Amino acid sequence: MFSSMKKIISFFTSHTVWKTLINRIEGIKKTSFGDLVINQTVKLKKIPLASAIIFFSVLISILIVKTRPETQAQPKIEKIWPVAVISAESIDMQPKITIYGEVRASRMALIRSKLRGKIVSLNPAFKDGNFVESGIELLTIERARYEHQTAEKRADLFHSEAILEELKKELIFEEKLKIVAKKQLDISNRNVDRISALVSQGRESKQLIDDTKSKYATREQDYLLKGQRVSKLEAKIKQQEALYDKKAATLAIAETELSETVIRSPLNGFVSDVSLAFGQLLESGETVGRILSSKELEVRFELPEADYGRFTKNSASKENKTEAKDLIGRILTINWNLGSEQLSFNAKLSRIGAEMNPETGGVEMFASLQNDASELGLRAGAFVEVVFPDFIYRNVYELPERAVTDENYIYVVRDQRLVRLPIEVVGRSNNNFLIRSKINSGELIVSRLFENISPGLRVKVL
Repeated sequence: MFSSMKKIISFFTSHTVWKTLINRIEGIKKTSFGDLVINQTVKLKKIPLASAIIFFSVLISILIVKTRPETQAQPKIEKIWPVAVISAESIDMQPKITIYGEVRASRMALIRSKLRGKIVSLNPAFKDGNFVESGIELLTIERARYEHQTAEKRADLFHSEAILEELKKELIFEEKLKIVAKKQLDISNRNVDRISALVSQGRESKQLIDDTKSKYATREQDYLLKGQRVSKLEAKIKQQEALYDKKAATLAIAETELSETVIRSPLNGFVSDVSLAFGQLLESGETVGRILSSKELEVRFELPEADYGRFTKNSASKENKTEAKDLIGRILTINWNLGSEQLSFNAKLSRIGAEMNPETGGVEMFASLQNDASELGLRAGAFVEVVFPDFIYRNVYELPERAVTDENYIYVVRDQRLVRLPIEVVGRSNNNFLIRSKINSGELIVSRLFENISPGLRVKVL
C-alpha cells in the first residue's frame, strides 16, 4: 500500500500544481495546521488506498483554499470623456446663400425676312459672334420688284389726287352757279308778284301772268338742278377723298415693303444663329439669325423653395422689420470663374418667375447685371456663381452642424460636467447653424458630439 502511495505522490510531484502546493506547504509547516497535516500523513500508512486517495484529495483542496492569496476590492474610477469645445460668442451675422445660374440676354431680337426675294447684299459682319450696332445694314433683298410696285402705287395716288382736285374745283363753280340761279329765281318771283298786281287792276292780261309764272317755274327748276349738282359733287368728293386715303395707304405699304428689303440690326448686340449665303432665296417670314443684347445682360437662377419660403415668411416679421427688404431690388454678387481668376459683378434682382419648378422645387429668379459686364468679356451662356444675401440675424451663436443633436439640443461644460440645453435654429451659414439659447457668454460648447453622450458626464476639455 505504501508503495502505491509512492506512485501517486510521484505522479503529482511531476505536475506544476504540486510544485506550487509544496511551496505553500513549506510556508505553513510551522503553523498548528501544519502539524495536523504531518500527523495525518503519518496515519496514511494504516488507511486503505481508496480512502487514502479521497483523503489526499480533500487535503489538497483544503490546502488550496487555506493558502490562496488575499485580494482587496479596487475602488471604482469614474470615466473622464475628452471633448472638443468652442467658446460661445454672441454675434450679428448676415449669411450668404450660394447658388449657381446662367447668364442670358434680357433682350433678344429674332431677325426675320418679311419679304420673299434673293439676297443681293450681305454684310460681312453679319456672322456668329460678331458685334453689330443698332441700325447697321445686315443684308439687302432684291429691290426691283418692290420699287416698281411703289412707283405704281405712287402714280395711282397722284391720279386720285388729280381727280379729287378737279371735283373740288367743279364744286366751287357749281356753288357759284347755284347762287346765280337763286338770284334769278328771286327776280322771277318778284316779277310774278308785280304782274299779278297789274292783272288784278285790269291793266295787264291774264296771258302775261301765265307767261311770268312759267318763267318762274323754269328759274326754280334751274335752281334745284344746281343744288342737286352741288350735292352730287360733294358726295363724289367724299368718295374720292376716301379713295385717295386708300391709295395713300397702299403707297405707304409699298414704301414699307421697299424699306424692308434692307434688313437692319434693331439693337446693339452679338450675332448668333446665322446661316446665309449671297444670292440665297429667302421666303417671307424666314428667320435669318438672332442678335443678343450686349448691354442688357441678366442672370437666371433658382432660389431653393425652403429659402424662398423663409424670405416670404420672415420679411414681415417683427424681428427683421428694419433689415428685411422686398426681394425685388436686392443687390446680389455675381462671380465668374475663369480658371484661377475670378471676376465679380454687381446685379440687382429684377423679377421673380410666376411658377415654381416642379422638378427642382426652386423658384426662378432674374438679376440684371451692370452695364459694363459685357465690356469685361461676360457673355450670354456663361455659368456663374450667385451670392444671395440672407437676413441679418442679431445676437446669435454660430455652431457646426455636428454640435447640434437631431432634437435641437447642445451640450455645454459646467463644472467639468455636461449640461444639455435646448436651442432654436434661426438660420444657416454654409455648414453651420445660427442658433439662440440661454447660454452665458464665454461658455464652452461641445463642438463634436459622440456616441452615448448624455447630461452629467464628466469631461476633460481638449
